[in-house]
Amino acid sequence: MEEYPFIDDNSHHAVLLLHGLCGTPAELGSIPKALEWVGYAVFSLEIPNYSAKLITPGVTPDWEEWCDAVNAEVLRLKEQYETVSVCGLSMGATLALATAIRRKDVLAIVALSPILRYDGWAIRWYEPLMAVPYWFGFRNWSYKEHQPFGLRNTEMRRRVAKALEKDGVAEIGAAAIPLRQLVAAKDMMTFVRRNLRRVRCRIEVIHAVDDETAAPRNAERILKEVGSEVRQVIWLGDCYHIITFDNEREIVTNETVRFINKSVHAYRDDMRHRRHAKRPALRDRR
Repeated sequence: MEEYPFIDDNSHHAVLLLHGLCGTPAELGSIPKALEWVGYAVFSLEIPNYSAKLITPGVTPDWEEWCDAVNAEVLRLKEQYETVSVCGLSMGATLALATAIRRKDVLAIVALSPILRYDGWAIRWYEPLMAVPYWFGFRNWSYKEHQPFGLRNTEMRRRVAKALEKDGVAEIGAAAIPLRQLVAAKDMMTFVRRNLRRVRCRIEVIHAVDDETAAPRNAERILKEVGSEVRQVIWLGDCYHIITFDNEREIVTNETVRFINKSVHAYRDDMRHRRHAKRPALRDRR
């Protein structure tokens, strides 16, 4: 991992981390420690009926409640810190976009493997039809995760498969995702697709060209349609969907820290310029 110097002034900025659907904060890999190393205040959020440890069987989730939870956390952080950025992985990236659509005071978003549609090469043909039995009342079943588990790295894949079999959850998330959560996530994706133009904050998308869950066109659409003046994409050629644990995880961590650094420093430069512009001109009284 690239080493960045600790900057005490960075302590005025908070970064909120959002894991994927039915996942855990561990999914963000080395990103939390890297952000803390350069002085940022880093927070992870676990959300009822979204996070793996907080799923209540039989309860139908509402994606807007997920957004409300993120919104409340951003508000809390804004009371303590000058600025706040959000970094999300997978559906966490989509949730970050939904948050930026609903509020305008997020400084920057880092969207890691964002999903607007489940359309990657490993998505099974019947996935678009899963909502049909749901609306007919057949809701108590789950979508089981399968190979390659979002990982191109074969050693990591074996490790994850073993953890999923033993504990039902691993670094990449849970062994299965309830249909109720998937349907709520699809509703959130629809909201985000329709409102991308309302995203105004600085945004970086990091996406694998071989993402098996969300095809590259997800990232392309985000970059094309958001209203952000500052937008960029980093393409990865040796990863699948869970880029925080795959072959190019160090690049992911370094680019995330670099983009947040640039965003914070650009904001502070802008604030200094504005304060200087407001100073009254000194008159020559001679």
